[in-house]
Amino acid sequence: MSLPKLDGSAQKTKWGKALVEGAQTQFVQIWPVDVGQLPQWIRQRLLQAGLAATQDAVELIAARVEGNLLAAAQEIEKLKLMAEEGQITVETVQAAVADSARFDVFGLTDAVLNGEAAHALRMLEGLRGEGVETPVILWALTRELRALANMSQQFSQGMPLDKVFSSARPPIWDKRKPLMSKALQRHSAKRWSQLLMDAQRIDAQIKGQAPGSPWSSLSRLALLMAGQRLALPAE
Repeated sequence: MSLPKLDGSAQKTKWGKALVEGAQTQFVQIWPVDVGQLPQWIRQRLLQAGLAATQDAVELIAARVEGNLLAAAQEIEKLKLMAEEGQITVETVQAAVADSARFDVFGLTDAVLNGEAAHALRMLEGLRGEGVETPVILWALTRELRALANMSQQFSQGMPLDKVFSSARPPIWDKRKPLMSKALQRHSAKRWSQLLMDAQRIDAQIKGQAPGSPWSSLSRLALLMAGQRLALPAE
């Protein structure tokens, strides 16, 4: 028998005592995993499965499953079949999330960084049509926003761009440096920080803690990150 949380008063009732203290029953309390603890829970389960994952990969899994431990366990089982030498990267998780999707989340972020606003909107609609969840898309955009906000702040303080890239965690790959350079020239450090706050509001929308459509807000965020304003498609 599975029940919601039983507080102290419920456990002291006649039926509660029968469940907790019954000779033929075994009462086990299973505490939910807090959202902040979910990445660590996922990492432990990966280790138990003989897998090692990067921090970004763990965060992407957490964003995808939205606190659903059963879904997380299923994702880990899928990753066991896809991992090369037991190593899980963001690319491995992305392949598991939508291994046959025509549009991918990282293509969206590249379009945004490159200032291709119209292309980014088309990709966002494609991801929606493929059934990719809003937390996964927000995770990808937020990851870029955090990096851009930090790097823009360092660059504005006079740090050479090459050093900004090398000091980033993780460091910026050579093939992504042109995209990041272009994006850094688009907005100030203050503006990137404001967009990061916009992403936090979208997170609240996804969780039902703020009004508004997450998909419309994601479209707006992608446009602003790309440095352009276009008419949003109707819901």
